[in-house]
Amino acid sequence: MGDGPSEMIMLMTGLIVAGLVSAVLLSTWDTISQGLENQGELEIKDAKTRASLISDPSSISWDNAQDKATIFIQNSGTISLSIDDTYVFLDGNTMSVSAIDAAGVTWSKGVAIKFEIESSTDLTFANGEEVFLTVGVSSLSTSPTGTYSLTEVVRLVF
Repeated sequence: MGDGPSEMIMLMTGLIVAGLVSAVLLSTWDTISQGLENQGELEIKDAKTRASLISDPSSISWDNAQDKATIFIQNSGTISLSIDDTYVFLDGNTMSVSAIDAAGVTWSKGVAIKFEIESSTDLTFANGEEVFLTVGVSSLSTSPTGTYSLTEVVRLVF
């Protein structure tokens, strides 16, 4: 009978440790579950966020003197896009992007927006030169924000 109290102490210690471990495991599982849920929402937003170049890629009118061009981008996704968060790279060069005649327009599914792209540095291209045009867009909704980018080979003409 002398072992009775020590067995009770060991049992109680084991139950306390098991309770602490289960609390840590539940907390960790909740964090992992929340992370997976957020990642799933982001993947859904990314899948719904799409855009397409609808300008003729074989004939993008480039102005060598002013270092600018005009392109048309269409929302080919299923959710509205942010006009202000659109970015463009032309032949690896960052371009400033301005929407033309888009004041008050919601860039929803199927809507095309006319953009003027302009370089802050002097870019000189040859007539008919082919370069990479990369366009990136973001969804209008936030938390999470869907993103999409497309790259096309375009021919610059004067």
